[in-house]
Amino acid sequence: MAKQKLDIGFFTSMYSQVNGTAIACRNLAEAIAKYTDHNVHVFAPGIQYPKVKPKNLFLYNFLGAKISPKTGFVLSFPLHKYFFCSYDYLDIAHIHTHASFGSMAINWAKYLGIPMTGTHNSPLSFYTAQYIPLLGKLLARMDWVWRYERHVLDKYDLVSVPTKSKKELLRDQRFKEPIICMTNGISDLYFTDVRENGIRDKYNLDNKKILLYASRLSPEKHQLSIIRTFRRIQKEVPNSHLVLVGSDGPSSSHVNKLIKKRQYRDNVSYLGRVPFTDLLKLYNTADLACLWSWIEAEGLTNIEAMAQGTPCVGANAVGISNVIRHGKTGYLANNLDEFKDKVVKLFKNDDLRAEMGLNAKLVAQNYRISRVAKTWVKLYKFIINELYPLRYYNKERKQRVELVKEFIHKLPLVSF
Repeated sequence: MAKQKLDIGFFTSMYSQVNGTAIACRNLAEAIAKYTDHNVHVFAPGIQYPKVKPKNLFLYNFLGAKISPKTGFVLSFPLHKYFFCSYDYLDIAHIHTHASFGSMAINWAKYLGIPMTGTHNSPLSFYTAQYIPLLGKLLARMDWVWRYERHVLDKYDLVSVPTKSKKELLRDQRFKEPIICMTNGISDLYFTDVRENGIRDKYNLDNKKILLYASRLSPEKHQLSIIRTFRRIQKEVPNSHLVLVGSDGPSSSHVNKLIKKRQYRDNVSYLGRVPFTDLLKLYNTADLACLWSWIEAEGLTNIEAMAQGTPCVGANAVGISNVIRHGKTGYLANNLDEFKDKVVKLFKNDDLRAEMGLNAKLVAQNYRISRVAKTWVKLYKFIINELYPLRYYNKERKQRVELVKEFIHKLPLVSF
């Protein structure tokens, strides 16, 4: 039986970096520690210790090499720790990345005799291509990267993904059930009531229709394509302005070079990484937000904008297609021509944009991290008490799948 107060182990190669996986992992760890009585123990490389953290959150930093200064990605293979686990009080392992630290977590869990669950955000083949020069691109082309992930995730008692379209992707790659769908969630702070308080004046955006793109500058986010497409939008809506906000990335030099050109410099702004209060105000004051990526696990910046009542336009792709309710909280587009048409339509129709903004704010309530954290605690106890014993005693996988299906009917944030 699960203890009344759990000790939950989080294992991840990314925790303090600025990317979706790291942010999702960090938000959940802090939320469980803050909104429940349970302890969270994070094992990760390159941890930057916050000035203030919940008392139930414990951070264990591992050495690693920062191989990508613009992304902060830290490569670490703690082989000396793989087979020597001194944290014998852990009750369950929650694995957020499935290579080096995932392998360590599997060994620790086997040694301790505790269950394992894993959240799958982005395919490992994508990470190897983006963050490991030369070798990564070669590995990404080989099917054995997918095979490795299938092999690892098959060892977990339960796998979660943020969206149904992400589950469909894994099932297409022959990953096995049980796989559940549950949002990563966003911090409750994104729902804070804010006022503009001069934010338009601060960034020279007065009297503009603002399209906000909040994301790290990276090739898979296609900011260059959006900038070029926005020129066509601006011709139809002359007072429109594209605002890019986010941390540096592999595309930084290309974006900065492009927006300095005469045809873009008056209608496109890149603000860099802004303070959180400014980001909230920008989400609040923006007329529309957008995200153009085909490989999102969920698209958290869409949800952040929706929490401030801002409708979104995004790619009709894995992750985003489950976040934007087409025709209700914004629009999905299959190509850049459709993207342009939908943005222009919403810029020109204030009533429709306001209606979608109200819908977006209502839908966003389902993504509060406080609710997600409490749901995960229920899942942890279910895995420990009911699911893990089935795998331990080598029961048929079908029994585990049916048990999960039956249990998640009680959980409003979870689907199969």
